[in-house]
Amino acid sequence: MRILLVNDDGFDEPGLKALEIAMAEYHTVTVAPFHHHSGAGMSLNLHSPLTVIEHTPDRFSVKGTPVDCVKLALGELLGETPPDLVISGINPGANVGNNTWYSGTVAAATEAAFWHIPAIAISQEYTSSPDFTLSSKVIRQVMDNELYRMIEPGTLLNINVPTGIHNGYKITDTGTFAGEIPFVRDSDGKTYRYGPYEVQRVRERAGTDVHALQSGHVSFTLLSSLRASQPPASDLRLWCSRQS
Repeated sequence: MRILLVNDDGFDEPGLKALEIAMAEYHTVTVAPFHHHSGAGMSLNLHSPLTVIEHTPDRFSVKGTPVDCVKLALGELLGETPPDLVISGINPGANVGNNTWYSGTVAAATEAAFWHIPAIAISQEYTSSPDFTLSSKVIRQVMDNELYRMIEPGTLLNINVPTGIHNGYKITDTGTFAGEIPFVRDSDGKTYRYGPYEVQRVRERAGTDVHALQSGHVSFTLLSSLRASQPPASDLRLWCSRQS
């Protein structure tokens, strides 16, 4: 079994190294961004060359985004045989709620899902001194139980791990934040920065990835690679049919 490993924090980050160690019994190929690309989402580095650095025969860094890394791996670096699985992470910060749209970790897995390759994104709650032991145990348990075989083509599994000892696993929906992280304005009055990261409260009462973390559970959220509402709204369908 050959597994493609990727992240959005950068090639030398400890979360990726922890994932490589956790997957040591498998044939892994790492293709990760040379620089930090948190929040890159599905972006591509279209206006500059994608320089590839080969560190060892199965470990590459790319001066590009997480999605660039997956595209290069599938199109060039892995030859004609696609990987059996793509795992993106381990990200030192939860990718839940609205943040799943911005996350480079989730985006890398989404790119694999486009091509019907089983894909997993794994992240953990933020702490100032991240410990990847629990997340490593979670991803090994996923592999030992072959849960990746349960991922339908065109979907990906977004895993979020709480801090400390977890209370089990929950299948969840993606929450929708009820507020935004406040901006911080510099003393010049013109420059703004994003404020400190924190998980915002959500509009939903229960059942979301955010609720799972708050209760100390590992969140399993199945995401589609298609930005589509299922089924399409009936009133829009009716309007379109009347235009034909």
